[in-house]
Amino acid sequence: MTKNPEDIMTGYLLNGGKMLSEICPKCGAPLFEVKGKKMCVVCQNTADEELVQQKSPENLRVIVPKYAEAEHVPSPAAGSITTELDALILELCSRAKSETEPDRCLTIIECIRTAAESKTILSR
Repeated sequence: MTKNPEDIMTGYLLNGGKMLSEICPKCGAPLFEVKGKKMCVVCQNTADEELVQQKSPENLRVIVPKYAEAEHVPSPAAGSITTELDALILELCSRAKSETEPDRCLTIIECIRTAAESKTILSR
């Protein structure tokens, strides 16, 4: 899904980039000054697309914080806590469904996420 060089340059011009009279030695497109930095927007965009294509699920790393590691999880009451978390998540979901204020809805959704993460940590 490579963009046309003219479309790339148009986007930078519309967003305040300054087209310079110098030419990129690699692709022949005009160089731009963007936020005080001289660059070839065409080569930069192509490099960004290649980087996105190179990132695949196999290359992703999961970083587990120290507090979430298995040895730091309290195990004695984990069963009852996960049951309570399930009930809490269901309650929060019903609240979010009926909430009309976006800020409150966002807060409820963040609480749901936190409860789900806690449940995941406890299940290890």
